[in-house]
Amino acid sequence: MMEYDTSDWSEASIKFEAQGKAPKRYGEGVFRFGAAMTLSVLLPRRGWKLIKSTKHYAYLRPPESSQGIYTLRAKVPTKEQALEIARRCYEKGESWMGQLGEWPAWYTHKRRRIMNELVPSEDRRNITEKFAYELPPESSLHIGEWSVWELEVVKSDGDFEVQESGEISREEIPKLDNNQIIEGQELSYELSKYERSSKARQQCIEHHGVVCKVCGLKLEDLYGDIGRGFIHIHHIVPMSRQKGEYQVDPINDLVPVCPNCHSMIHRRDPPYRIEELRAMFRNRF
Repeated sequence: MMEYDTSDWSEASIKFEAQGKAPKRYGEGVFRFGAAMTLSVLLPRRGWKLIKSTKHYAYLRPPESSQGIYTLRAKVPTKEQALEIARRCYEKGESWMGQLGEWPAWYTHKRRRIMNELVPSEDRRNITEKFAYELPPESSLHIGEWSVWELEVVKSDGDFEVQESGEISREEIPKLDNNQIIEGQELSYELSKYERSSKARQQCIEHHGVVCKVCGLKLEDLYGDIGRGFIHIHHIVPMSRQKGEYQVDPINDLVPVCPNCHSMIHRRDPPYRIEELRAMFRNRF
Protein backbone atom coordinates (compact mmCIF):
# COMPACT_ATOMS: atom_id res chain seq x y z
CA MET A 1 0.00 0.00 0.00
CA MET A 2 1.25 3.48 -0.87
CA GLU A 3 1.55 6.15 1.82
CA TYR A 4 -0.79 9.12 1.65
CA ASP A 5 -0.59 12.36 3.60
CA THR A 6 -3.78 12.91 5.58
CA SER A 7 -2.54 15.82 7.69
CA ASP A 8 -4.40 18.39 5.58
CA TRP A 9 -7.76 16.67 5.88
CA SER A 10 -10.41 18.91 7.42
CA GLU A 11 -12.32 18.46 10.66
CA ALA A 12 -15.94 17.40 10.20
CA SER A 13 -19.02 16.61 12.28
CA ILE A 14 -20.80 13.41 11.27
CA LYS A 15 -24.24 12.52 12.60
CA PHE A 16 -25.24 8.89 13.12
CA GLU A 17 -27.91 6.91 14.95
CA ALA A 18 -28.14 3.65 16.85
CA GLN A 19 -29.92 0.72 15.21
CA GLY A 20 -31.69 -0.13 18.41
CA LYS A 21 -30.96 -1.23 21.94
CA ALA A 22 -28.51 -4.03 22.57
CA PRO A 23 -29.71 -7.34 24.09
CA LYS A 24 -30.19 -7.15 27.85
CA ARG A 25 -27.17 -9.38 28.45
CA TYR A 26 -24.93 -6.45 27.42
CA GLY A 27 -26.23 -4.29 30.24
CA GLU A 28 -28.24 -1.09 30.60
CA GLY A 29 -27.69 1.89 28.32
CA VAL A 30 -25.98 -0.15 25.58
CA PHE A 31 -26.95 0.36 21.94
CA ARG A 32 -26.31 -1.47 18.67
CA PHE A 33 -24.60 0.38 15.82
CA GLY A 34 -23.70 -0.56 12.27
CA ALA A 35 -20.27 0.17 10.74
CA ALA A 36 -18.65 -1.99 13.41
CA MET A 37 -15.18 -1.80 11.88
CA THR A 38 -15.21 1.98 12.23
CA LEU A 39 -17.24 2.79 15.33
CA SER A 40 -15.65 0.09 17.52
CA VAL A 41 -12.38 1.99 17.12
CA LEU A 42 -13.31 5.67 16.81
CA LEU A 43 -15.92 5.95 19.55
CA PRO A 44 -13.90 4.43 22.46
CA ARG A 45 -11.29 7.12 21.75
CA ARG A 46 -14.02 9.67 22.36
CA GLY A 47 -15.31 8.49 25.72
CA TRP A 48 -17.64 5.67 24.67
CA LYS A 49 -17.51 2.21 26.26
CA LEU A 50 -17.10 -0.65 23.78
CA ILE A 51 -19.01 -3.68 25.10
CA LYS A 52 -18.66 -6.00 22.10
CA SER A 53 -17.75 -5.78 18.42
CA THR A 54 -18.89 -8.33 15.84
CA LYS A 55 -18.61 -8.56 12.08
CA HIS A 56 -21.66 -6.37 11.45
CA TYR A 57 -22.40 -4.54 14.69
CA ALA A 58 -20.71 -2.68 17.51
CA TYR A 59 -22.37 -2.62 20.94
CA LEU A 60 -21.44 0.56 22.78
CA ARG A 61 -22.48 2.56 25.82
CA PRO A 62 -22.44 6.31 25.04
CA PRO A 63 -21.31 8.95 27.52
CA GLU A 64 -24.04 10.02 29.91
CA SER A 65 -24.31 13.40 28.21
CA SER A 66 -25.10 11.83 24.83
CA GLN A 67 -28.56 10.77 23.71
CA GLY A 68 -30.69 10.43 20.57
CA ILE A 69 -28.76 11.35 17.43
CA TYR A 70 -25.01 11.23 18.01
CA THR A 71 -22.22 13.28 16.48
CA LEU A 72 -18.72 12.07 15.65
CA ARG A 73 -15.95 14.59 15.03
CA ALA A 74 -13.09 13.35 12.86
CA LYS A 75 -10.83 14.42 10.03
CA VAL A 76 -12.05 13.51 6.54
CA PRO A 77 -10.82 14.25 3.01
CA THR A 78 -12.60 16.49 0.55
CA LYS A 79 -13.92 14.88 -2.61
CA GLU A 80 -11.00 16.42 -4.51
CA GLN A 81 -8.48 14.89 -2.09
CA ALA A 82 -10.13 11.47 -2.37
CA LEU A 83 -10.11 11.79 -6.15
CA GLU A 84 -6.38 12.51 -6.13
CA ILE A 85 -5.71 9.43 -3.99
CA ALA A 86 -7.79 7.28 -6.37
CA ARG A 87 -5.85 8.54 -9.38
CA ARG A 88 -2.54 7.76 -7.71
CA CYS A 89 -3.77 4.27 -6.88
CA TYR A 90 -4.86 3.78 -10.48
CA GLU A 91 -1.45 4.84 -11.78
CA LYS A 92 0.27 2.37 -9.44
CA GLY A 93 -2.12 -0.39 -10.52
CA GLU A 94 -2.28 -2.42 -7.30
CA SER A 95 -5.23 -3.31 -5.09
CA TRP A 96 -4.85 -2.83 -1.34
CA MET A 97 -6.73 -2.77 1.96
CA GLY A 98 -5.70 -0.73 4.97
CA GLN A 99 -6.40 2.57 6.70
CA LEU A 100 -6.35 6.26 5.82
CA GLY A 101 -6.36 8.60 8.79
CA GLU A 102 -8.71 6.99 11.29
CA TRP A 103 -10.86 5.40 8.58
CA PRO A 104 -10.80 1.91 7.06
CA ALA A 105 -9.99 2.13 3.34
CA TRP A 106 -9.39 -0.13 0.37
CA TYR A 107 -8.71 0.15 -3.35
CA THR A 108 -9.63 -2.42 -6.02
CA HIS A 109 -7.88 -2.15 -9.40
CA LYS A 110 -9.59 -3.09 -12.66
CA ARG A 111 -11.94 -5.71 -11.27
CA ARG A 112 -13.35 -7.83 -14.06
CA ARG A 113 -17.14 -7.88 -14.27
CA ILE A 114 -18.38 -10.95 -16.12
CA MET A 115 -22.14 -11.38 -16.29
CA ASN A 116 -23.69 -14.82 -16.74
CA GLU A 117 -27.26 -15.81 -17.42
CA LEU A 118 -29.14 -18.79 -16.05
CA VAL A 119 -30.62 -21.00 -18.78
CA PRO A 120 -33.26 -23.58 -17.70
CA SER A 121 -33.38 -27.01 -19.30
CA GLU A 122 -36.35 -27.98 -21.43
CA ASP A 123 -38.01 -29.75 -18.52
CA ARG A 124 -37.05 -26.79 -16.30
CA ARG A 125 -35.62 -29.12 -13.66
CA ASN A 126 -32.04 -27.97 -14.11
CA ILE A 127 -30.38 -24.61 -14.67
CA THR A 128 -27.19 -24.09 -16.64
CA GLU A 129 -25.04 -21.03 -16.21
CA LYS A 130 -23.95 -19.41 -19.48
CA PHE A 131 -21.72 -16.42 -20.25
CA ALA A 132 -23.79 -13.39 -21.26
CA TYR A 133 -21.46 -10.41 -21.53
CA GLU A 134 -18.56 -8.64 -19.84
CA LEU A 135 -18.72 -5.11 -18.50
CA PRO A 136 -15.73 -2.75 -18.59
CA PRO A 137 -13.36 -3.39 -15.67
CA GLU A 138 -14.01 -1.27 -12.60
CA SER A 139 -11.53 0.42 -10.26
CA SER A 140 -12.77 1.84 -6.96
CA LEU A 141 -11.52 3.51 -3.78
CA HIS A 142 -13.52 3.34 -0.55
CA ILE A 143 -12.80 5.47 2.52
CA GLY A 144 -14.96 5.09 5.62
CA GLU A 145 -17.90 2.78 6.13
CA TRP A 146 -21.52 2.97 5.03
CA SER A 147 -24.12 3.90 7.69
CA VAL A 148 -21.70 6.42 9.26
CA TRP A 149 -19.72 8.14 6.50
CA GLU A 150 -18.20 6.86 3.27
CA LEU A 151 -16.49 8.30 0.21
CA GLU A 152 -16.55 6.04 -2.85
CA VAL A 153 -14.52 6.89 -5.96
CA VAL A 154 -15.31 4.65 -8.94
CA LYS A 155 -13.93 4.42 -12.49
CA SER A 156 -15.24 2.15 -15.25
CA ASP A 157 -15.66 3.63 -18.75
CA GLY A 158 -14.61 7.24 -18.24
CA ASP A 159 -13.02 9.27 -15.45
CA PHE A 160 -13.48 8.66 -11.75
CA GLU A 161 -16.82 9.59 -10.19
CA VAL A 162 -17.14 10.48 -6.50
CA GLN A 163 -20.09 9.59 -4.28
CA GLU A 164 -20.44 10.45 -0.61
CA SER A 165 -22.86 9.03 1.94
CA GLY A 166 -23.55 10.16 5.47
CA GLU A 167 -24.80 13.30 7.20
CA ILE A 168 -21.62 15.34 7.34
CA SER A 169 -20.70 18.96 7.99
CA ARG A 170 -17.13 19.95 7.11
CA GLU A 171 -15.23 22.73 8.84
CA GLU A 172 -12.34 24.74 7.54
CA ILE A 173 -9.31 24.60 9.84
CA PRO A 174 -6.21 26.78 9.67
CA LYS A 175 -3.15 25.18 8.09
CA LEU A 176 -0.26 24.25 10.34
CA ASP A 177 2.70 26.52 10.46
CA ASN A 178 5.52 25.22 8.27
CA ASN A 179 7.65 24.73 11.39
CA GLN A 180 5.07 22.46 13.03
CA ILE A 181 5.48 18.76 12.36
CA ILE A 182 3.13 16.27 13.96
CA GLU A 183 3.51 12.50 13.76
CA GLY A 184 3.30 9.33 15.81
CA GLN A 185 -0.46 8.87 16.13
CA GLU A 186 -1.12 5.24 17.10
CA LEU A 187 -4.13 3.60 15.45
CA SER A 188 -5.57 0.19 16.25
CA TYR A 189 -8.61 -1.98 15.59
CA GLU A 190 -10.48 -4.04 18.17
CA LEU A 191 -12.59 -6.64 16.40
CA SER A 192 -14.18 -9.97 17.27
CA LYS A 193 -15.54 -12.67 14.99
CA TYR A 194 -19.30 -13.18 14.85
CA GLU A 195 -20.10 -16.86 14.35
CA ARG A 196 -23.24 -18.04 12.58
CA SER A 197 -24.48 -21.57 11.99
CA SER A 198 -22.10 -23.33 9.63
CA LYS A 199 -24.61 -26.17 9.32
CA ALA A 200 -27.33 -23.81 8.10
CA ARG A 201 -24.89 -22.27 5.61
CA GLN A 202 -23.95 -25.70 4.22
CA GLN A 203 -27.58 -26.79 3.86
CA CYS A 204 -28.39 -23.52 2.09
CA ILE A 205 -25.57 -24.07 -0.41
CA GLU A 206 -26.52 -27.72 -0.95
CA HIS A 207 -30.03 -26.63 -1.90
CA HIS A 208 -29.45 -23.33 -3.74
CA GLY A 209 -25.89 -23.76 -5.05
CA VAL A 210 -23.20 -21.07 -5.13
CA VAL A 211 -24.62 -18.85 -7.88
CA CYS A 212 -25.69 -15.35 -6.79
CA LYS A 213 -29.47 -15.11 -6.70
CA VAL A 214 -29.32 -11.46 -7.73
CA CYS A 215 -26.85 -11.12 -10.61
CA GLY A 216 -26.18 -14.78 -11.50
CA LEU A 217 -22.45 -14.57 -10.83
CA LYS A 218 -20.47 -17.68 -9.89
CA LEU A 219 -17.22 -16.58 -8.32
CA GLU A 220 -15.29 -19.59 -9.59
CA ASP A 221 -15.97 -18.41 -13.15
CA LEU A 222 -14.47 -15.03 -12.35
CA TYR A 223 -11.54 -15.95 -10.07
CA GLY A 224 -10.82 -19.58 -10.91
CA ASP A 225 -9.90 -22.05 -8.19
CA ILE A 226 -9.79 -19.51 -5.37
CA GLY A 227 -13.46 -18.67 -6.02
CA ARG A 228 -14.66 -22.30 -5.99
CA GLY A 229 -17.44 -22.79 -3.46
CA PHE A 230 -17.18 -19.21 -2.17
CA ILE A 231 -20.43 -17.28 -1.71
CA HIS A 232 -22.05 -15.03 0.88
CA ILE A 233 -25.17 -16.27 2.64
CA HIS A 234 -27.82 -13.59 3.20
CA HIS A 235 -30.45 -13.78 5.94
CA ILE A 236 -33.73 -12.69 4.34
CA VAL A 237 -34.90 -11.51 7.75
CA PRO A 238 -31.88 -9.80 9.39
CA MET A 239 -30.64 -11.49 12.54
CA SER A 240 -30.78 -8.10 14.25
CA ARG A 241 -34.57 -8.15 13.87
CA GLN A 242 -34.93 -11.55 15.52
CA LYS A 243 -35.68 -11.57 19.22
CA GLY A 244 -32.90 -13.63 20.70
CA GLU A 245 -32.12 -17.13 19.46
CA TYR A 246 -34.39 -18.61 16.80
CA GLN A 247 -34.67 -21.66 14.57
CA VAL A 248 -33.46 -20.94 11.04
CA ASP A 249 -34.76 -22.61 7.88
CA PRO A 250 -31.67 -22.91 5.61
CA ILE A 251 -33.80 -23.18 2.45
CA ASN A 252 -36.40 -20.47 3.01
CA ASP A 253 -34.60 -18.08 5.38
CA LEU A 254 -31.19 -18.02 3.69
CA VAL A 255 -30.10 -17.23 0.13
CA PRO A 256 -26.69 -17.21 -1.61
CA VAL A 257 -25.50 -13.86 -2.99
CA CYS A 258 -22.14 -12.58 -4.22
CA PRO A 259 -20.24 -10.08 -2.01
CA ASN A 260 -21.14 -7.12 -4.24
CA CYS A 261 -24.85 -7.83 -4.26
CA HIS A 262 -24.76 -8.56 -0.52
CA SER A 263 -23.32 -5.09 0.07
CA MET A 264 -26.00 -3.51 -2.13
CA ILE A 265 -28.77 -5.39 -0.29
CA HIS A 266 -27.67 -3.66 2.93
CA ARG A 267 -27.34 -0.18 1.42
CA ARG A 268 -30.56 0.66 3.22
CA ASP A 269 -32.37 -0.34 6.38
CA PRO A 270 -34.51 -2.42 6.04
CA PRO A 271 -32.43 -4.27 3.43
CA TYR A 272 -33.55 -4.57 -0.17
CA ARG A 273 -35.44 -7.71 -1.05
CA ILE A 274 -33.74 -10.10 -3.50
CA GLU A 275 -36.45 -9.42 -6.09
CA GLU A 276 -36.02 -5.65 -5.77
CA LEU A 277 -32.27 -5.73 -6.31
CA ARG A 278 -32.54 -8.26 -9.14
CA ALA A 279 -34.97 -5.93 -10.93
CA MET A 280 -32.58 -2.97 -10.47
CA PHE A 281 -29.73 -5.04 -11.86
CA ARG A 282 -31.64 -6.22 -14.92
CA ASN A 283 -33.03 -2.79 -15.70
CA ARG A 284 -29.50 -1.43 -15.97
CA PHE A 285 -28.68 -3.56 -19.02
